[in-house]
Amino acid sequence: MNRKNKISFLKYFEPINIILFLFIIVTALFIYNINQTNEKIKNFNFYYNNVVKLKILYNEFNSFVNTKATFINYDSLISKMETTEKLINALNKEEFYKNFSEDLKLSIEVLDSEWKKKVEDIERFKSVNASIVGSINYILSLSSKVKLDYMSKNPNDILIIDDAISSIFRLFVNDKDGNSLYIKDHISNLEKLALKYNNSDIDFLTKRVNSLLMNLKKLNRIEQDYFSFDLRIVLDSLDKKLDDINQVNISKQKKLSFLLFISSTVLLLIFVYVYIKSIKTKDELIAFRYAVENSYNAIVLTDKNRLIKYVNEAFEKATGYSKKEAIGQNPRILKSGSLPREFYDNMNEILDRREKWTGEFINKNKDGEIYYENASITPIIIDNDLKGYLAIKLNVSDYIKEKEKVEFLAYHDSLTLLLNRRALQRDIVEVLNDCKTNNKKFTILFIDLDGFKFINDGLGHDIGDILLKEIAYRLANTLAQKHNAYRLGGDEFAIIFEYKHVKEIEESARNIIKKVNEKIFINKHSLHVGCSIGIAKYPVDGEDYSSLMKHSDTAMYKAKQNGKNRYEFYTKDLTNIVSRRFEIEQALAVGLKNDEFYVVYQPKYSLKTKKIYSVEALLRWNSSTLGNVTPEQFVPIAEEIGFIYELGLFVFKRACEDFVSLKEKLGLEMISINVSVVQLMQDDFMDKIENILNETKVDSNKIGIELTETYLIKNVEDILDILIVMRRLGFKILIDDFGTGYSSLKYLQQLPIDILKIDKSFVKNLTKNNNDIVKAIVAISKSFGFITIAEGVETKEQEELLIELDVDIAQGYLYSKPKRLIEFN
Repeated sequence: MNRKNKISFLKYFEPINIILFLFIIVTALFIYNINQTNEKIKNFNFYYNNVVKLKILYNEFNSFVNTKATFINYDSLISKMETTEKLINALNKEEFYKNFSEDLKLSIEVLDSEWKKKVEDIERFKSVNASIVGSINYILSLSSKVKLDYMSKNPNDILIIDDAISSIFRLFVNDKDGNSLYIKDHISNLEKLALKYNNSDIDFLTKRVNSLLMNLKKLNRIEQDYFSFDLRIVLDSLDKKLDDINQVNISKQKKLSFLLFISSTVLLLIFVYVYIKSIKTKDELIAFRYAVENSYNAIVLTDKNRLIKYVNEAFEKATGYSKKEAIGQNPRILKSGSLPREFYDNMNEILDRREKWTGEFINKNKDGEIYYENASITPIIIDNDLKGYLAIKLNVSDYIKEKEKVEFLAYHDSLTLLLNRRALQRDIVEVLNDCKTNNKKFTILFIDLDGFKFINDGLGHDIGDILLKEIAYRLANTLAQKHNAYRLGGDEFAIIFEYKHVKEIEESARNIIKKVNEKIFINKHSLHVGCSIGIAKYPVDGEDYSSLMKHSDTAMYKAKQNGKNRYEFYTKDLTNIVSRRFEIEQALAVGLKNDEFYVVYQPKYSLKTKKIYSVEALLRWNSSTLGNVTPEQFVPIAEEIGFIYELGLFVFKRACEDFVSLKEKLGLEMISINVSVVQLMQDDFMDKIENILNETKVDSNKIGIELTETYLIKNVEDILDILIVMRRLGFKILIDDFGTGYSSLKYLQQLPIDILKIDKSFVKNLTKNNNDIVKAIVAISKSFGFITIAEGVETKEQEELLIELDVDIAQGYLYSKPKRLIEFN
């Protein structure tokens, strides 16, 4: 190799060329990494959407299995099943596991296996459902023929057939259990008609009806098999795992992108520095321009007066300004006004010292859109003379938006978008500092919803979530401008604001209760919740976050204890109440197992015959640790923690067992049992009490179900159907504490009521000149054909006034206190 060629070859290994080569490689890697990030996001969106589609399809299959003997578009169903199969197969591929993780294989295999079982159940459902539809049509046709051909002169027999067919169809609509009590008599009547007419058509009709009932049972078992495993558990788990893996992948890509950007920037600065120090040839100048022009970063060169001399193509794309428009302008043309003057003063101060500045701009492009840039500005100094400035900038708007989203969720509730508990703690600390400095006062309102647990457990968490969103919306729109609302978790909320007079707090609390009390309509459900509010004030009730939260929580429990749907201010003696509540909660957990609960019975006397009409079963608790605890203390707590269902079944079973003895001793017509609305909303409530009645051999028409008026009216739409079924089975329905819940005449007409119990507060104040309320209740009761019972009768004068007002039955200490079974003679 001659000297000339050797020199030419060595030029390629000069530092500037090496730096340029590394700069191009790093920039290429940066662009490649950005593309890889976009590809990963695209893949995630594809598979994530597949999982979402599977959830939607699964909900549609659930709806299909819940369909009762209606027209079904089987072509559409088959198409959806094929689509589901394709979506699962798309997930169960090596490409999917390669993009995400082999750990997902088990979830996909479980999904595939359980789906195949669902397919089998759906096919069985289609077959049985088709058979039911055919049976229904045939029974209708055959019953018409039987009535026309054989019973045209026997209307009573026609009525028997109509009642049987109607009851069967009602059973089909309301209950798939063919063993329900009321259907047996109708089937028996059909069989008697078959014997009476000795006719094959009637006999065949009876057999077809029995066959239909068997198919209904079979359909019910298929549904149980189908719903025995919820695919949503697998899909939700897969959804979360996908999202977690994606977040990890994207985080890694972002970190790598940032590292590559820094490296690219450093290499470019080194390149510029080396280039300025060694400007020798035209080739080097061309190389420099190539690197700058093709940089992914926006590059701006200014003179020493900071007027733009050069911009690259990346700058044009980012700002919308062409080179021609930008050259000669000051970079302040990009200024958005979102940064304070101090920001630019600090930047200029650093640059004036001829030092490098790095930071983040919030700029505005030519179209007025805001965007974010990471930037570095370096003074260009040659021979100690300032020649200008080099700015290298990267658009990081997408990263900033993602960062802002993460920061938002850190201080906001993801369901309701209200501020969360973390934000409350932060804000209270700030408000405390301000109030201490400026001698101000503020308050915290601790809000807990009343009745939410009944709805969430009875109607499902989806309905519960929608209700929480609506309550959050109402709170946010009810508050004054300087009031902040927070969701603390579950059905708990908080509000803080500064105040001057206590009446401001009371007015806010009343407005909140009023707004929360308004009915909420969700999926044809008319729902009602209340709220209990505990109020603590700074500085009288506490001077730090912990004490104010604790004391407002204590006041909230006092509000619940005093009847719910109200507000209470904290006082020092309330701390003992909360401690007592905690003790009761702990004791309830073991009380039933330790046989600490027992049932007493208070007789009800006919005011006309002076004989015992019935008894009311009342629950009592003698705790091994707390002693005697009154129902007023433990029942509300049992309802809130979900223990009332077990207690209610205990009372129902014990009352039915004791009724057998009481009936023999006292000749009772009926025993009444208090039932919580929470129990009625449980899916298996009717099954449980039917089992108890079968075990104890007590007829349902000997049982009175007592429901408190206040809770009944709040939940009337949700329990109306179950009350109608109970009334049809023979149960008597009693409305307890009538007159305290403001029932409308509409509800009295709508509800299947037998007896109204006049609240003892009206009986207590009953006199010759103060009997309007009792008289009105009796008049209403008589107009609807109800029996009236007066509670809390303690004096002969009260008894005489009740007889005069035509009350039917009385109950109270005048006649007997509540007694155990062994105390009755």
